[in-house]
Amino acid sequence: MNVFSPEGLFGSPHRSLRVTSVYLLHTNRPPYCCIAPERLFSSCCHPHLVLGDFDLHDPQADTCRSLSEREFMILARYLDAAFDFTYNLLNTPGVYTRFPFDTISRPSVLHLAFANTALCPLVSSWDIPLPSTSSNHVPCVITLKPPSIMLPPPTPHWALLDLHAVGKALEDFTTLACPARPTPSFLSRWFDISSTRLTSLLTAHAPSKVPCSRSKPWRSPRLSSLRREYHKFARISRLDPSPLNWRNVKSWRRTYFKASASAKKAHWSDFLSSGTLQSL
Repeated sequence: MNVFSPEGLFGSPHRSLRVTSVYLLHTNRPPYCCIAPERLFSSCCHPHLVLGDFDLHDPQADTCRSLSEREFMILARYLDAAFDFTYNLLNTPGVYTRFPFDTISRPSVLHLAFANTALCPLVSSWDIPLPSTSSNHVPCVITLKPPSIMLPPPTPHWALLDLHAVGKALEDFTTLACPARPTPSFLSRWFDISSTRLTSLLTAHAPSKVPCSRSKPWRSPRLSSLRREYHKFARISRLDPSPLNWRNVKSWRRTYFKASASAKKAHWSDFLSSGTLQSL
C-alpha cells in the first residue's frame, strides 16, 4: 500500500509512504518460504514499513527462545536482507504477539515489523495495547509522529577549508574606510559590515556539513568498527550456530557495549565539566 501526501508526511520532506503487509507460508523444500526476502526489502529513499506474520522466531524479539538449525537458516535470509538495506526491527524485545489458547504451548513472537532509515525518525513507538480479537494473535500498534528533534542548519566544515584559495582572497580583501573619530553607532555598523563580509568570504571557500539525524556526539570511528564486527559475527552465528560462533558473538557484543558505555560516560562528564547555566 502506498500513501501519498503532497505537503509531506508528518512534517518531513517525504511525500510517500509504502507499507508492505507480509504473511509467510513455509514449505518443505528449499527455499522453505513462498516469498523471497528480495521482494520485501529494497533500497528506497522514501519511508518503507514491512510488517506482518513472518511465522519466524527472531531471537532479537524473543530472547528466551532456542531456535533449530533450520529456523536459523530461514531467519538469517530475511535478517541479512533487512540489514543489507538498512532496515531496523521495531519489535520490543520480550513482548509477545501470539498467545496460544492451550496451556502446553508458550507465548511467542511471530509478528515482526521493520522500518528503513527514512521511516525510523518518524516511528514513535511499537506496542500491543489492544486486547485479542478472538484469535491467538494480538494487534500490534505502530505510532508515527514528526521527528522530535529538528536537525540544525548546515554549518561550514572548517577542517576542509581551502586555505590556498582563501589566502589569495584575503590578499584582496579590504574594509570600508572609517573616519578618524567615528561615532559609536557608525563604528558598530562599520564593524558589523566588515565582519559579515569577512565571514562570507571564509564560508564561500568551506564546504557545508549537515549532521545526520542518527549521529551521536559520542560516536567515534572505533565504535563504528566494533559495531560492524559485532554484527558480522552475529550474522555468522545465525548461519552456523556453533558454540564457538556464539562465544565470538558474546565477546564482540561485550566489547562493543562496554566501549559504547565508556564513550557515553566520558562525553557526559565532559559536558558537565564544561557546561554553563545557559547550556544546562
